[in-house]
Amino acid sequence: MKSVQLEHRIDFMGLISVSGADPNGDPRHAGIPRTDSDGCGVISPVCIKRKLRDRLSEMGEDILVSPPEFNGDTLAKRASEIAPGGDYAARACRKWYDVRAFGQVFAFPGVRCPGVRGAVTVQAAYSVSPVEIVSMGITRCINSAGDSRSGSVGTLHMVKYGLYVLKGSVNAFAAEKTGFTKEDAEKLKTALLHIFDNDCSASRPAGSMEMKRLYWWENNSRYGDVSTAKVFDSVSVIPGVSKPSCFADYIVTHSQIAGMQPEIF
Repeated sequence: MKSVQLEHRIDFMGLISVSGADPNGDPRHAGIPRTDSDGCGVISPVCIKRKLRDRLSEMGEDILVSPPEFNGDTLAKRASEIAPGGDYAARACRKWYDVRAFGQVFAFPGVRCPGVRGAVTVQAAYSVSPVEIVSMGITRCINSAGDSRSGSVGTLHMVKYGLYVLKGSVNAFAAEKTGFTKEDAEKLKTALLHIFDNDCSASRPAGSMEMKRLYWWENNSRYGDVSTAKVFDSVSVIPGVSKPSCFADYIVTHSQIAGMQPEIF
């Protein structure tokens, strides 16, 4: 099937529910969930794109920036799979979904490429209300040869409850340059809807993180019908109680934009 070029800007917004989980630990602060100066929770764009890459890989897409599959499997080694040449960036975009979507700087030996500006931008996700961080002590069972000690003590940190707002956009002009197609956009939508599937761990128990709602706007032109800021402002999320503890405690409303009808999942 022939790929269809993306001819219009796409904006999207997701409402992420976090209950008893660490959505994105801060390595500078012992892995405690990230917060801003107001106490609101934060999920970094790098974290969000990591999860999207994982879901897209599960969907069968070739991903450049992914965990190594064997010893010696590095980004430089993967980048060398494409022969150097003047059209290296174009060939890299055709091969790897995340390169044409998120862009890539190819600072690897033997690769002469100025880098790729991706079509998809993802912002940091912030919680609507300040979050409460809960910590508890845990023990790890670690026995090494000749060591009779049974384990060590650690700490697990989690957000008691938070509703995070994720925002992003697909630039049609950049999509033309990288080859990001309409089919690629549909795959991105699917990955967003399932972003936390198969992502459970001790710090993110199964079911503790969920994409509660996804808004997907397809504009009628490359520039868009209105600014992206106005698109995002059409969705209002406010607490309905003094201390929200679940998604139902928030009041979510959407105002119509003339000529634009979002898909709501």
